[in-house]
Amino acid sequence: MIFGFLAAAAFTAQVHASEVGISGQGHASNPAWSPDGQYLAFEMNTFGGQIDLYVVKVQNGNAMGAPQQVKLPGSSSSFAGGGAIAVAPTWHPQGRLIFEGSNKGGINRLYDWAPGGSGATELLSAAQIAGDLAWPTIRKDGGAIAFTSDAAGLGDIYVWDRSSNQVASALASPFTESSPHYGTGDHLVYSRKNRGTEDLFLLDDGKSTPLVGGNGDQTRPTWAGDQVVYFSNERGDEHWDLVVTSGPGQKLVLAKDARLPDRAAPAVSPDGQWVAYGLSDPGKDNRILFTKVDGSSTVEVETGLVACGDPAVVEAGGRWYLAFTALPSEGSDWRRLHIMDITGRL
Repeated sequence: MIFGFLAAAAFTAQVHASEVGISGQGHASNPAWSPDGQYLAFEMNTFGGQIDLYVVKVQNGNAMGAPQQVKLPGSSSSFAGGGAIAVAPTWHPQGRLIFEGSNKGGINRLYDWAPGGSGATELLSAAQIAGDLAWPTIRKDGGAIAFTSDAAGLGDIYVWDRSSNQVASALASPFTESSPHYGTGDHLVYSRKNRGTEDLFLLDDGKSTPLVGGNGDQTRPTWAGDQVVYFSNERGDEHWDLVVTSGPGQKLVLAKDARLPDRAAPAVSPDGQWVAYGLSDPGKDNRILFTKVDGSSTVEVETGLVACGDPAVVEAGGRWYLAFTALPSEGSDWRRLHIMDITGRL
């Protein structure tokens, strides 16, 4: 059963945003908070063949000092033309950063890094699992990491068990699977490319079942409580909508024409009740919006900036902090990273 877009009451709040100071040029994107809100990881991309990963310490919503670059073994420094790529940061509950990376001409692997450390180390050896590794997602208890590998196909889902240090196939198919995300326990939601479109599936105890599909791509799913939030371009390639599903065939459009992040899944609030997003409409791109998962209300947080997107929300010390990227004005060269205290705004 497909439900249409649910119009919601909208409330606007204006909040001061602080910018994270970044030396060098590049577009900031894909911010990811550590579970305790003390660190913020983000990518920097000049679209020149290299993407760097940085981490900045945050206290009371303010960046503390300069961001630290997370370097791959053997990689060069930022924007030096080395061709290294470090992307898709995700945090382990114990505060370690897991991400994808590759040096120039190399394959994509998973890496592990601790705040304050020097270089990153490879998480899994080629003997454990070969091929390009991507889309890491960490089980809520930290005991397992699921990811995709093309070692035996187009892109299958594997799971690394932390206690045994063993890697096992969770799903093998003739299709391309991507963007798995853990829900409760070992429950995974993921996307599958098939016949030119992308659909969502659930994986539980080795059994895969369809969740939602249709025209276009249903992609980058994540969990909001026991529901799944994702991006869909069923209305056409240039129109990305934010959609929530509570079960097979169930769809509720929360927002139309959302700004699609480079790789990130939709941003869900710490309590699982709100989804944050920017809009692609130039007349409305000066804000980050929060819509309740049931579609009942929307809060618009004006920023004083433009082209706002890539939101990420965390709770730290009883307060909620929003990280997002934006341009300072129309015609600016590079997207910058900003932080807001949005406590009490929702």
